[in-house]
Amino acid sequence: MHTLYERLTVALGAAYLKREEGQGAVEYALVVLGVALIIAAAVAGFTGHITTFMAKAGTKLESLAP
Repeated sequence: MHTLYERLTVALGAAYLKREEGQGAVEYALVVLGVALIIAAAVAGFTGHITTFMAKAGTKLESLAP
């Protein structure tokens, strides 16, 4: 089975498509950056909820300590 890249190379000719060996690393870095941005946005959006939860948890833990 041929990959999509191989099929496009044959269909369009090698002059139009130039395979870059480093593109895999760049694509991986972009995916990691995207995931990091989503996580950062989620944490920023829930900062108030996280702070409230941690304060309540701390209060309950303090009440359990002798």
